Amino acid sequence: MKVNQPNNNSNISLLALLFGLLLFISPAAFAQTTSKTIPAVEFQNQLKNAGKAVIIDVRTPEEFNTGHLDQAKNLNIYDATFQEQLSKIDKTQPVYVYCKGGGRSANAVKKMQELGFASVYELKGGIMAWEQQGLPLNNAEKPKTDLFTSTDFDKMLKANKNVLVDFYAEWCLPCKQMEPVLLKLKNQLKGKVAIERINVDEAKSLSKSIHIEGLPVVAIYQNGVEIKRVTGFQSEQDLLKLIQLLK
Repeated sequence: MKVNQPNNNSNISLLALLFGLLLFISPAAFAQTTSKTIPAVEFQNQLKNAGKAVIIDVRTPEEFNTGHLDQAKNLNIYDATFQEQLSKIDKTQPVYVYCKGGGRSANAVKKMQELGFASVYELKGGIMAWEQQGLPLNNAEKPKTDLFTSTDFDKMLKANKNVLVDFYAEWCLPCKQMEPVLLKLKNQLKGKVAIERINVDEAKSLSKSIHIEGLPVVAIYQNGVEIKRVTGFQSEQDLLKLIQLLK
């Protein structure tokens, strides 16, 4: 009876083929990005000690021109060439990224992970948190007169026993996604819970005084006292759970 012997030449050829394929696979496919979201003061301290680092502001050029971090490079995340511009950056250097409130920078971090960046640090709460800490900005514009003040806020709370406040901005995508549900609940709960929306760009002093960092922020108040606040996108079910705390 004839026994088939393993074909050593075939095995060697297969191994050679596999090795050759590995050579053509980008190292980024195996690389794991070290990413961390850090608060403003720590972010500033790291930048001071980082030496050679890349700082990326992913806001629009218009936002960038209202004030930005020193030595920051503006790469608009809404630009069609954003990922292409990212791919040209040295991926071995530490990268520090931020936006206005944290939403866009989080998306930028995901894209950098896909591209195989070695280390990425995200500013928690974005420029809003940076300004809350009184940290410096280059080319910062002079503060404009707020359209909604702390006095207006206090009057609003006094006029209603139960209040849900949505702190939002026009540039905030999750804020826009929440708007239809908030309007729906506003009509449904009329007379029971007042649902109000405050544009933080028109109420900067108020936002700073009550420590609004990151967007969207939803807070509930009863008899003028804050009961609870949450940050980030809230579904209709999430909002109803918050409102139940006011009963």
